[in-house]
Amino acid sequence: MSQAKEQSTVFQKSRFLNIKGQLHDFGQPKIMGILNMTPDSFYEKSRVLEQSQLLERAHAMITAGADILDLGASSTRPDAPINSPQEEMDRLADNIQLLKKAFPDTLLSLDTYYGAVAQFGIAQGIDLINDISAGQFDPTLWPVVAEAKIPYILNYNRAQQNNSAQSFLKEKGIVSDALSFLSEKRAALQALGCTDVLIDPGFGFGKSLAENHELLHKLEHLHLLGAPLLVGVSRKSMITKVLNCTAQDALNGTSILNTLAYSKGARIFRVHDIAAVREMILLLAAQDLH
Repeated sequence: MSQAKEQSTVFQKSRFLNIKGQLHDFGQPKIMGILNMTPDSFYEKSRVLEQSQLLERAHAMITAGADILDLGASSTRPDAPINSPQEEMDRLADNIQLLKKAFPDTLLSLDTYYGAVAQFGIAQGIDLINDISAGQFDPTLWPVVAEAKIPYILNYNRAQQNNSAQSFLKEKGIVSDALSFLSEKRAALQALGCTDVLIDPGFGFGKSLAENHELLHKLEHLHLLGAPLLVGVSRKSMITKVLNCTAQDALNGTSILNTLAYSKGARIFRVHDIAAVREMILLLAAQDLH
């Protein structure tokens, strides 16, 4: 059996996640739409500050094919100001409940690294926690997630809390470091009782431009972890720096890298542009590429 098939077999065993008592097949492609309730997210068009705008944007994303909506109340771009948990909760307000009421069949993810914010979101109806810190910025987060028994997105991130744009690797290669880092963190999560985990390679967090692209090039190796892979490259600097363009002009580059990630087994795509990734999924399915 080839290495790629062996890795695919490992992945198939852990493709189902339990979300509030229902099994969801994350071996099938999922689109996660980005809803940033922040005034300073790096891509201006992703920002939603009013409730009416939030519901309108959410409806448009779901209509275009989004399976999950990822809410963030604090920017994680490099060198962004670090907000307090209370600031995040103030921005979220009752928006989670509103989204749940308006779109009860759509999964909601909360992008936070604070335990208090996760607890707030879970009480409001959040289905998944998307933590860019891998539990490194707030030790109270993992126990909250474990107690709630909801899926957790584990991010390969060695950056500092302000996500300064630099590499923290020493002698290990990027893939070896990713596998050891993620294996260690996942074992710690399982020890707490958090067993439903997705893996995010953490593009843009604590990695150089070359390391981001090497990790994407070798993405299939992460299937050794036996968890669904979520990729978030949408309009990021690993695209804009290569193409010498702005985030506003990075949609084509985003589609190219998402297509590469799909060919290597990624099945959850965190994006600003739902229609583009939906078209990618449909076209690749028509070609029967796995």
